[in-house]
Amino acid sequence: MQSLALPRYLTAISLCVCSAMTLTQSSRAADLAYPDRPVRFLIPFAAAGSNDVVARILAHQLTDIWKQQVVADNRAGANGIIGIDTVAKAPADGYTLLIASTTFTMNSSLYKLPFDPVKDFAPVTLIAEGPLMLCAHPGFAARTVEQLIALAKAKPGQLQFASSGLGGISHLAGVLLERMAGISLLHVPYKGSGAGVIDAVSGQVPLIISSVSPVLPFVKNGRLRVLGIGGLKRSKLLPEAPTISEAGVPGYESNMWWGIMLPARTPNPVLLKLNRDIRQATDARDVQKRFADLGMEVRISTPDEFTRVVASDISKWAGIIKDARLNAGGAQ
Repeated sequence: MQSLALPRYLTAISLCVCSAMTLTQSSRAADLAYPDRPVRFLIPFAAAGSNDVVARILAHQLTDIWKQQVVADNRAGANGIIGIDTVAKAPADGYTLLIASTTFTMNSSLYKLPFDPVKDFAPVTLIAEGPLMLCAHPGFAARTVEQLIALAKAKPGQLQFASSGLGGISHLAGVLLERMAGISLLHVPYKGSGAGVIDAVSGQVPLIISSVSPVLPFVKNGRLRVLGIGGLKRSKLLPEAPTISEAGVPGYESNMWWGIMLPARTPNPVLLKLNRDIRQATDARDVQKRFADLGMEVRISTPDEFTRVVASDISKWAGIIKDARLNAGGAQ
């Protein structure tokens, strides 16, 4: 009987030790004097896009919680690579945050990167997720996804759609639409969603694929028309707009997430405190409403959960990019 009791005893001791270690880490994170100076929040895309909007909402909340200024810093270029590389090479002390999005997981399959997206970053938490939308200028001939498909088949490779950049989520959402609908569109990349929206509103390009926040004001004032929602369920903001899946491309899905990362080797107590403070920042009802009004749903995670999301998406998009035969420059 004693030989049977010993492993249970050791197991109990092991569980107590693990619990003590977890409590110690949490205590250290809670007691940590971080931050004690301003924090830079790096946004690797231009102003007015979804990354910028999410980062600025969070920066405002964290500034209030920390009583330290959180400074938004837009470093756009090369599909986010310039800004992301800046964070990869920043000191691992918690004073340089990165707003990352789904595009982060695509770049390794499209470009030769100056950093390793897995080894050079420490995921902190997911922030939010939301669908992409396919919108058209009001003067565009097609008023539904089915009409767009018919028009595209009659004019292969001629209908233009704007995206936030080569190889980004909105570009690959367009590639996925082409492949699933059996059509060919002409991709027009921009340096961020904001510039693409301006040209779509003015009619320079007839179509745009974007996250909800950059296009929503123009949809509401009638200067853009929604053809379809990329998610598998309709948006609460636009319940009359069909999903692309139900409007003619069964099974089509294109969503986006946003999250926070730090440079790798950032001390674990800093990472845990940041995770806890972000959770506090997004628990507020008014903050959740602001995200909801932008077509996003708050989704806070543990660092490990976010790490798994990143790994899964890198694998997923690598397969789609390879299948679509996109080259290293992000173009077909």
